[in-house]
Amino acid sequence: MRKIYALLTLVGVILPFSQFILWLAEYGFNFSLFIRQIIENPLAAFAWLDVIVTVVVIVVMVMNEGKSHKIKRLWIPIIASFLGGASVGLPLFLYMKQCHLEQIDSARNRLEI
Repeated sequence: MRKIYALLTLVGVILPFSQFILWLAEYGFNFSLFIRQIIENPLAAFAWLDVIVTVVVIVVMVMNEGKSHKIKRLWIPIIASFLGGASVGLPLFLYMKQCHLEQIDSARNRLEI
């Protein structure tokens, strides 16, 4: 699963940012236009609101799951969610959690031998 989560994190960076880079190439760093295009189009507003709610859910989940499993560096998927979106933050956290659980299993197996 670790490789799958790593791949999904990579896809979560590449696909959305490929479109954002195209927008930047056409309009530059025009923040007011960026916001205007989000607000003026109901479908775009729907998508952005969905992403915002999803990122909030991811932050709550990361904090809860991360603390219960004692996962370190929880700030990384939280920052990734805010900067890269849910498509980056969620698979990154799942990757980190999987790595952490595999380390615990490996340590238990060494103790049993």
